[in-house]
Amino acid sequence: MVLRAMRILVFLGLAFGFGAGGAWASGIAVSNVFVTGQNASSRTWDIQFDAAWDHSWFIAGAPAANANWDAAWVFAKFTVYSTATSSWSAWAHCTLSKTNADHTAPSGAQVKAGCSPSAACGGADAGKGIFLYRAAAGTGSVDWQRARLRWLYGADGVGDNDRVRVKVFGIEMVYIPTASFYIGDGSGNPAAHFQAASGGGAVQISSGWSAAVNASAAGGNDDDAQVQAPGAGLSLSGTGGIKYAGGSNLNAAFPVGYNAFYVMKYDVSQRQYADFLNALTRAQQAARVAADISGSAPDARYVMSGASLVVNRDGLAAPASGNGTTAPVVFGCDLNQNGVLDEAADGGWVSANDISWMDQAAYAAWAGLRPLTELEFEKAARGPSTPVADEYAWGDTGVYNVTGASADYAPGSSGTAAEAVANPAAGTGNAAYYTTMCYGGANNVCGPWRNGVFAASAATKNRQETGGSYYGVMDLSGNLWKHTVTVGNAAGRAFTGTHGSGALSATGSAVQADWPGFSGGGVTAADGSGFRGGAWLSQAASLRVSDRGFAAVASALRTYVYGARAAHTAP
Repeated sequence: MVLRAMRILVFLGLAFGFGAGGAWASGIAVSNVFVTGQNASSRTWDIQFDAAWDHSWFIAGAPAANANWDAAWVFAKFTVYSTATSSWSAWAHCTLSKTNADHTAPSGAQVKAGCSPSAACGGADAGKGIFLYRAAAGTGSVDWQRARLRWLYGADGVGDNDRVRVKVFGIEMVYIPTASFYIGDGSGNPAAHFQAASGGGAVQISSGWSAAVNASAAGGNDDDAQVQAPGAGLSLSGTGGIKYAGGSNLNAAFPVGYNAFYVMKYDVSQRQYADFLNALTRAQQAARVAADISGSAPDARYVMSGASLVVNRDGLAAPASGNGTTAPVVFGCDLNQNGVLDEAADGGWVSANDISWMDQAAYAAWAGLRPLTELEFEKAARGPSTPVADEYAWGDTGVYNVTGASADYAPGSSGTAAEAVANPAAGTGNAAYYTTMCYGGANNVCGPWRNGVFAASAATKNRQETGGSYYGVMDLSGNLWKHTVTVGNAAGRAFTGTHGSGALSATGSAVQADWPGFSGGGVTAADGSGFRGGAWLSQAASLRVSDRGFAAVASALRTYVYGARAAHTAP
């Protein structure tokens, strides 16, 4: 083995997520990043880092369908200095080893390379990140030191002696095991829920659905679907006047949810989205914000809402001036509107709103993840349980319903990592939705809360009071609408579940051709997408697990009720 000294002068441990401060802060912190152990023969370096987050767990599977844990999806970006131009290159994704043994897990943890099983870890989506999680059963906070990623720097065109900067990112995920589950809840609500074509009840998705599934359906949107058993094909036939007589099939590789996958534990936070923007070129940034940032001063400081002041708690901002015209803008959060970015109370932990489908797709592609399907959404919420009619993500039909103008949820430590609900409901479901928010009330929280706020606030840490799903995924009912891939039209049914490569087009779009909205070299439209889970401005019915009222509504807009969440097929 030949050792040489690559001139990696700057290593950045990026706290990427929701921060690690506060007794119940939900998030991950990555720190103490440096590069060591160069092997010039194989052209590899090891990227070492520490990772810590709260509320970690590992439940061993006996049977395997009961296995469930949380994990960090960890990936890295690099930039190379050019002496010819005296400048740094655009940030690019580090290609990591696809061999688990090449990476180093700290004591008490395990590491698994992120690959698609169908690609045998050889596809274009391989080597984009690793999952870091507990090695044995346990719960509580984790604080792991000296984890290592094996970076194949030669595969990324980096020279042995190049001057390089490296960033490491982490995103909290939840493992959803291979298991049968139900879509629809048998409520007899034909206007929204999946129903069996015979009998109108819930439909079980079992092992037969993981193979090629024949979906008899044609063009047009179907938020009102009936489903036949696998042997008869997945037949989408609307009961509200839309009748399909044939047409496009559900792609054989469409992620129907039976096989194991990971989903983000929380929505993308405002700090996460700012960190994403800060790793793009100026041209890419311009496509992923609403404001005009072509000049030194943006036309709107709050770049996702396109407003000069905070609207609906969207505090993601750009400096008011001094941004130049070519170098990337350095974004941050300024919820308190004092012009200073990323202070303790600036809302970095608040769920990012004003996120379009194209924004979410770009974020997922950049992180090496993929969109979530609407079938996976129901599994992540309900698990393998028998459906309860009109249930929410916490498994029953009870939800806090305020009755007085002063009874809205009251905030505590607003905008900080410790933001909490001062008066959560006891003994029933908690969620951010219309009747618990600002309209007619006194507390004026007109927008999303910080991620996982009810887990931080509830006195009894059960599913109902924390708003958690069967598998521990937070905020699936309420707070912000979740963009999902629909089965309600041909554009959605064509999805094959490919993952992002870590790269975007020059104009800032995801480039995966099977993703909804792909056209002309990038995901530039929303065809094939829809929404699940409701938002802070929604009525309670939209928060229900099986509600499909907007499941095939393709919206390309950025609005204050749209958030982002991504997934990854389990390796």
